[in-house]
Amino acid sequence: MKPPLPLLRHPADGRTLLLLGLLSICLLLGWLTGFLLLLGPGTILCLTACSAKHNHIHCRTFHPRPANRLFDFWLAILTGSTTTGIRIGHQVRHHGQNQSPEDFVRTSQVRSLPPLRALLQFVPRVLAASWPQNSQDLSPEHRHPLRRARRQEAFVLWAVILAGLIADPLRFLLFPSLPWLFSQWFLIAVNLPQHDGCDPASALGHSRNSTGPITNWLLLNNGYHTAHHLSPGCHWSQLPAWHANSLTSAIPPELNCPSFASFWISWWRSRKQQFPT
Repeated sequence: MKPPLPLLRHPADGRTLLLLGLLSICLLLGWLTGFLLLLGPGTILCLTACSAKHNHIHCRTFHPRPANRLFDFWLAILTGSTTTGIRIGHQVRHHGQNQSPEDFVRTSQVRSLPPLRALLQFVPRVLAASWPQNSQDLSPEHRHPLRRARRQEAFVLWAVILAGLIADPLRFLLFPSLPWLFSQWFLIAVNLPQHDGCDPASALGHSRNSTGPITNWLLLNNGYHTAHHLSPGCHWSQLPAWHANSLTSAIPPELNCPSFASFWISWWRSRKQQFPT
């Protein structure tokens, strides 16, 4: 008789659950008490939740399917958007057609703008491009299971939103709305430094990487973007070793940034060179 499978597919996701548990406590305490100092850690941990959602749609977190489905709902509540809703746009359009006209987060949407204007306009342009197409991708004629799953998650999420607004609308606008909005903006905006100025046709030069240990600990190794694009289904805990052992020397050095700050600075300088004052 085979021994039962562990709940988690990868033990490293114990960190994921720990950080999501802390976020849940932080947002709940913030809503109950209105303690504004909780906004900082709540927002940072909301970024972790967005990273966890991204990792989960590529590599499922649990062995049992019901546990993964419950996790979809939990992530939706913690991030303010459905988990299933981003699967097609991200997995098919971004990973499958990186920087093509079908990719919602293609950097060419702000090609003619200097860095600050590009950063400010990128997210609105992505949302304007993705909203109608995402609805079409999950229309009744396409992908019935995903459409049904997204509607279920949206129903639960909107129930949470309406309950929070009825109970205390002002406090709900602080907890969790502000962390939700910032983390969702960041999740989209970070695609700009990750791919802008890179060569999408290059096997190893299509992404900019941030290898700083602190940020990657909090964001569950989402800084190792080249390795992630090479194998989207690879578990996040395996990306640092793969990057260090096989990719570091092969990736153009300007695309390997030792910290999250240098990651943004590298992109800013690269974009700035195109628009000298």
